[in-house]
Amino acid sequence: MKVMVIHEWREDQKDAVNNFFKQLVEMAKGKKLPRGMKLERVSISQDARVAVCEWDVESLDMLMQAAKQFNISWTIKPIAPQILYEHKGLF
Repeated sequence: MKVMVIHEWREDQKDAVNNFFKQLVEMAKGKKLPRGMKLERVSISQDARVAVCEWDVESLDMLMQAAKQFNISWTIKPIAPQILYEHKGLF
């Protein structure tokens, strides 16, 4: 199941957020994420204090349980979006 998680934080949470994403990316690159969880993309805007993580997971519940282990103190919002358009082609 494809899931997007939107992260929003306050300026005073910036260091904790950056540390979280550093750990998350290292885990993904090192193939150390829990079984059934694949991080496909992380997009971040420091200026807007927003990040979007795109996941392929077995269940939303599994993803949220894993998130609790990081003691996230900022706002996160998981969504399972419906894709209306996706460009696929050679050009």
